[in-house]
Amino acid sequence: MTTPAAVPRATYRLQLNKDFGFAQALALVPYLDRLGISHLYLSPILRARAGSTHGYDTVEHREINPELGTLDDFRRLATAAREREMGIILDFVPNHMGIGGTENVYWLDVLKLGQGSRYAHWFDIDWHPGDSSLTGKVLVPVLGCSYGEALEQDRLVLKFSADTNSFAIWVDNTNLLPLDPKTYPASGEIDAINADKDRLDGLVKLQHWRVARYSVAADDINYRRFFIVNELAGIRIEEPDVFDHAHALIFQLIGQGLVDGLRIDHIDGLRDPKAYAVKLREKSPRPIYLVVEKILAPHEQLRGDWGVDGTTGYEFSTHLTALGSDPAGEAGLSRAYEEFTGERLAFTEIELESKLTIIDTEMGAELDRLATLARAIAVGKNATSDLTRNALRNAIRMLVAHMPVYRSYADGDGSSEIDRRNVGLSLAEARRDAPTLDPAVFDFLAELIANPGEQNGLEFVLRLQQFTGPAMAKGLEDTALYRGNRLIALNDVGERPDRFNIGIAAFHDFNAARLAQFPHAMLTTSSHDTKRGEDTRARILTLSGRAGAWKTAVDEWTAQLGPVAEGIERNELWYFFQMLLGAWPTDFPETGELPAAALDQFRQRLQAAMQKSVREARVNSSWTKPNEVYETALTRLIDTALADMPDDGFLTAFRLFATSIGEQGARIGLAQTVLKLTVPGVPDIYQGAELWEQSMVDPDNRRPVDFVARWQLLDNADAPLDIANWRDGSVKLQVIERLLRERADDPELFAKGSYEPVAAGDHIVAFLRRHEGRSILVAVALHPWTAPGDELKLPEALASTQWQDAFAGTASVPDSAALAALSVAVWRSV
Repeated sequence: MTTPAAVPRATYRLQLNKDFGFAQALALVPYLDRLGISHLYLSPILRARAGSTHGYDTVEHREINPELGTLDDFRRLATAAREREMGIILDFVPNHMGIGGTENVYWLDVLKLGQGSRYAHWFDIDWHPGDSSLTGKVLVPVLGCSYGEALEQDRLVLKFSADTNSFAIWVDNTNLLPLDPKTYPASGEIDAINADKDRLDGLVKLQHWRVARYSVAADDINYRRFFIVNELAGIRIEEPDVFDHAHALIFQLIGQGLVDGLRIDHIDGLRDPKAYAVKLREKSPRPIYLVVEKILAPHEQLRGDWGVDGTTGYEFSTHLTALGSDPAGEAGLSRAYEEFTGERLAFTEIELESKLTIIDTEMGAELDRLATLARAIAVGKNATSDLTRNALRNAIRMLVAHMPVYRSYADGDGSSEIDRRNVGLSLAEARRDAPTLDPAVFDFLAELIANPGEQNGLEFVLRLQQFTGPAMAKGLEDTALYRGNRLIALNDVGERPDRFNIGIAAFHDFNAARLAQFPHAMLTTSSHDTKRGEDTRARILTLSGRAGAWKTAVDEWTAQLGPVAEGIERNELWYFFQMLLGAWPTDFPETGELPAAALDQFRQRLQAAMQKSVREARVNSSWTKPNEVYETALTRLIDTALADMPDDGFLTAFRLFATSIGEQGARIGLAQTVLKLTVPGVPDIYQGAELWEQSMVDPDNRRPVDFVARWQLLDNADAPLDIANWRDGSVKLQVIERLLRERADDPELFAKGSYEPVAAGDHIVAFLRRHEGRSILVAVALHPWTAPGDELKLPEALASTQWQDAFAGTASVPDSAALAALSVAVWRSV
């Protein structure tokens, strides 16, 4: 585990890109120090594909991304942070690399030399798939049309590079496909070959790659990808030379004291996450803070033998959101949703249907590979030799679709009881839902997974585990969460929206477990991956307390929008109204004229977010087959909704409703902020989220942040807190600054202090943190539309304790009445 000195007090996530690099981050160091941040938490900094807006498409691990600055620029940033006793945490990507184009020399070498490349083992490629046209080749699905059309339309062009003294086929002048040197033509033949399509086709067919239409990937891809992204190829980080190469520069920066921690991206994509995490600890030049991006199911716990400090905090965010939903409103909101949309399916049914859709339409190639492996094992025994590949494929399909977690973690040493239970549950449900399949098929899979043995059996299990995660992510996160739209505040990474509320006792248990097991786990409420910003969700949560008013409003708005609303499926119209309410800028005036430029910018953001949402849902449009007619109707809806209307029109009515929930949403936002900054763990603030974070789905959450405005507000952070100032978000910044100051003044209390629930009724979360005679008491009102109710019941041992209001800095007696002002209160012992 991390040494105490290396544990961050509070982190601030910065999304770096060509317009916001090391120089811009350097300029922010004084601001972040003044805010109370201990560590800058940076998105990936290694060389990525040119123009990358996120950095997760690494093409060279040995170099800093030049679009962010130089290595010396990074050193200056780290030095400036160190001078203020601050540190740096880096996001690192061990699962995949960016490919395509011209920038990944390792991938290009594999395309050039095939299995003979010294980098062939770096990538997870199946050189002998079921399709004989891919034997010894790599599929390159980059064409926007069929191969034959591309050939005839001169989209494949042979070229010679004098710089590298090599030949290549260029696809649309963007993708370089190098030729095997053994097949080089004479330089004087280039024009003749390009003009003779048969000769060009013959040359192409001699290569170690097969170029194809992008949609072919769903059925024929033969390299492991990040989810279903063809441009991100999985690498085999378990290979010693790949590990050493990928971590060389990162370890150098750690060894030089420039980097204090790592966030490991998508650890579930790796062949053996535990082995990787343990090796990372062993190889690191010095102790570091280490967290992993791991999405936990509601009932799941992070494995305790990985040697990490915890996750990046998705599970905290989902618990916090579910805590803020009013359980009294569930029945009414469910009824309103069903009446308006006609949706009757339980979310478990939506999830299963979505997973099967993804597996069948976009991940067939990966499923085929597993079926082929299983058949090769089955045929080796007389008892199972009659199990056909198709039967095995169907059984694996159902098994994967029913997995209740992202993956299991069996390895050469076997599987844990937890893994066996999860797989057993999946198999039982698969048997139930596939009654026409021979039971012997499921018996075989159950035995194979429980006792894989060596070589082929273990290979099957390890690959199965790498497949279930992407199937869950794409089926649940990126499909089902856009279909089951009852209350979309609950539709985020790691959440299942049928869990409407978790209750105060469950929240306390969750925090106590974290303190006991992973006291330094990261706590997040917004990230580059969340589907809605924390305060977008907070505003939408208000609907759990006003289901009737919401249904009346939605009916009214639908009528006011008339034909443009009728062109949109009711489920997605319900989704749209929630998105609009959550993201509606709090600084827009309640009445009167709206700022034209800001409104137009918001319109564009909303259109992009809604287009992505309907494509992810894969009901009325999709990424592979966009429905232009439907998407045009969606654009028309948004344009009409945000247009100037008569006083009795939609926008006037909508603004009145938005005003009615505004302060309540702000109070929920403050409640979530206070809990994040005081419960056990390391709080992370996403860039810009010290004010209201009203982002929609990415890339909206990576848009530029106005740090000048935040600096100006921070200069006035010592002013009295007043909920009347909720619109500009300054009250949130003040709360953050003061609680981060508390954490800086007494880091041991927050890092090591106890967690003791305090009884306070059904609508207040209250708890004590105590360490070596010092205490803080936190109380938060959950549902602003409900009277807080009971008094705080402190332990008798604290009866004589003197308290000070942490926000006002004055003597104060803990009382639930204090929650009336802000819905939050924090007291420190004096």
